[in-house]
Amino acid sequence: MKRMTTRSWRQKLLAVTGAGLISLVGMVSVAQADEGWAWRVVQRSVQAGHNVPHQGYRDVVVFRQGQKVGGFRQKISRGHGGRQRVVVVEPPDQRDRTEICDGQTRWEYYPRAHKVVISKVPGGDRPSPAEMPATPGPPASLRANYLGDGRVAGRLAHIVELTTPAGRLVCKLWVDREKFVQLKVQRFSPSGKITYSAYFTTITYDPEFSPDLFSFTPPKDCHIINVPPALPRMDLKQAQHQAGFPAKLPQYVPDGYQLERSRVAVARMGGRPVLWLSFSNGVERFSLFQSRQGLGMHTGRQRLGECWVAGPFSFALVGSLPAEEVQKIKKSIQR
Repeated sequence: MKRMTTRSWRQKLLAVTGAGLISLVGMVSVAQADEGWAWRVVQRSVQAGHNVPHQGYRDVVVFRQGQKVGGFRQKISRGHGGRQRVVVVEPPDQRDRTEICDGQTRWEYYPRAHKVVISKVPGGDRPSPAEMPATPGPPASLRANYLGDGRVAGRLAHIVELTTPAGRLVCKLWVDREKFVQLKVQRFSPSGKITYSAYFTTITYDPEFSPDLFSFTPPKDCHIINVPPALPRMDLKQAQHQAGFPAKLPQYVPDGYQLERSRVAVARMGGRPVLWLSFSNGVERFSLFQSRQGLGMHTGRQRLGECWVAGPFSFALVGSLPAEEVQKIKKSIQR
C-alpha cells in the first residue's frame, strides 16, 4: 500500500477544509437570502395595508401571562391611501365602537360613552403597532425568519417571524401570498408569552365601498375630544437642551428594545417641560416620561402606567409591558 506523505496529507486536509468552507458559505448565503426574502414580505405587507382595498371580519384576542383575558370581532374595510373603517360587532357591550380614517383625519366613536375622539394623522395614515411592525425596513433590533406557507381565512399565506438578535420571538405574521395583506398577527412579551392575536376569518378583495364609508359626522350632543397635534420630534441632545435637564435613561430595557434617539419630544405639563422618550423593538413601543418633581404625579400603578420618583425627577412609564419588566426598568433608573 502506498504510504501517504506529509505533503499529501496536508493537501487532502486543505481539500476537505475547502469543501467544508464552500458548504458553510453556501449555508450562510441561503440564510441571508431567506432573511432578505422575509423582510421583503414584511415590507410588501406594509405597503399592501395602504394600497390593496379589502374587507372582511377579524377576531382580536388579548392575553395576559399567556392566558386569554378578552377579545372582540371587527368588521374591517380598507381602501387606498390609509382610508379605513373598523367597527366592533361583538361582544354586545362593545358593539358599534368605530374607528374611521379618511387618510388625514381619524374619528374614534364610543357609543356607550357617547364620545368621539378626533385626531389628525401626521403625514398620512400609519399602521398601528397592533397591526404591523412600526418600522417597514429591517431595524437593527430585529431579525426576520421565513417559516414557509400556511392558510388563514381560506387564503394561502407566507409565514414570517420577527425575533431579537438573541432569538427571542417578538412577532409572527401570516401574509397573503397573492395580495400581501397581513391576514394574521401575533405579538409576544419579553418573557416569550403571547400578548395579542388578530386574524381574519373572512376576507374579500376589491370590494365596492359607498362614497361616504370613510367619512364621519359625530352624533348630536356627543362629547367631542379634539386631540392636539403631534409634538415635534427631535434628537436626544436637542430635547435635553430644550427641557433644561438631562435624560435619566434606564440601565435595563427588555431584550430587543432600544431608545429611539431621533424621536424624542418635549411636552408641557403645568407650563413645565417633560421629556418624552420612546423605546421600540421594531414592533411595539413603550414611553418613558421624565420631569422635575412637583408636577403633581401620583406614584404607583395608574390606569395608563406606572409613576414613581427617583432623586430630583418624577417618571411615568406607559406601554403594554408585563409588570415584572416595568419593575426592572423602574429599579434600573432608581440606582
